Amino acid sequence: MFNYYPLSYSSTIDVYPIELVEVNSIAVEEENLGPASEEILNESKNNWRIVLGGNLKSALKIAGRERKSRQIFFNINGLMEEFSSLKTLNDIETFSMKYGLLGIQHPENAQVNSLSPAVKFTLQPSFIFNNYGFSVLEPIQVWQWHINQVRKILRLYHAVRKASSDELIYEIVEIKMRRGMVYILTEDKEVTDRYFVHWRDGEEILMLPESFESKPTLEIAQYTLAKILESHLSDGINLSVGDLISNPTTKGFMITEQRYTRYLLAAVYYDLWQTINDSKNVFLCENKNCRLPLVKYGRKKYCNEACKQEAYRIRISEKEGEG
Repeated sequence: MFNYYPLSYSSTIDVYPIELVEVNSIAVEEENLGPASEEILNESKNNWRIVLGGNLKSALKIAGRERKSRQIFFNINGLMEEFSSLKTLNDIETFSMKYGLLGIQHPENAQVNSLSPAVKFTLQPSFIFNNYGFSVLEPIQVWQWHINQVRKILRLYHAVRKASSDELIYEIVEIKMRRGMVYILTEDKEVTDRYFVHWRDGEEILMLPESFESKPTLEIAQYTLAKILESHLSDGINLSVGDLISNPTTKGFMITEQRYTRYLLAAVYYDLWQTINDSKNVFLCENKNCRLPLVKYGRKKYCNEACKQEAYRIRISEKEGEG
């Protein structure tokens, strides 16, 4: 039960029905998903609960087989911005019902139950929340983590485009030295002092190559952007045959490629990749209580009408305070 999302063209696609559920209320044996999917649902429910420390309340789940799939006309343009602007649980539910699940599979039994420190290390969000695959249940935390990731990437892109000094970039990321592990061969490693790039909330992004350690901050930020998107798109994009264009003169032909993905999340990051490649302008919502990064269209200043109205109320309140 995979959805197929076209990336290089628009098309009508089938989307499987999704529902928002309270995980504790799921009775797996009563789900009408078929034996294989019910087994996956049970494993997914148990393993996500272990990984999230028991903090698994709400999740999005494929609905039972009594609810049929539906067709939508899918166009990737603007998907990333629509995703990054999701603010409430209701927003997330509506988006998932429209497009489907992200396509992040649950941690495997061997991974969850391993006593190996190296394997336990892979249970952090940057690993398990990026594991593309078949899914029947996705915790809301997975969605919220990726929504925040897209917002942080957009803010870094905005800083890179606007930066006249390093200060704007350092509001988004920080570069600091710590002890790092460098693998020389598969079975060999060396511990050394290395520079790491982190989001300002402390989450590690990557270890800088030695060739980048002395480069300007702007180049480091550009490299960081590229590597973040590479990591989010890895294993998510597929190529298929497009048109066959014949050349009667040479009797040769050219095969045009078409890109697609089985994972909604990969489509979101691909749209973000294209946004950066196309050098689109990004601005921050002018509502002081929002400041979400958005792609600039015309004279747009706010992410939606609600933000525009809130900004107006803030201005009125500030003027009354001055009076």
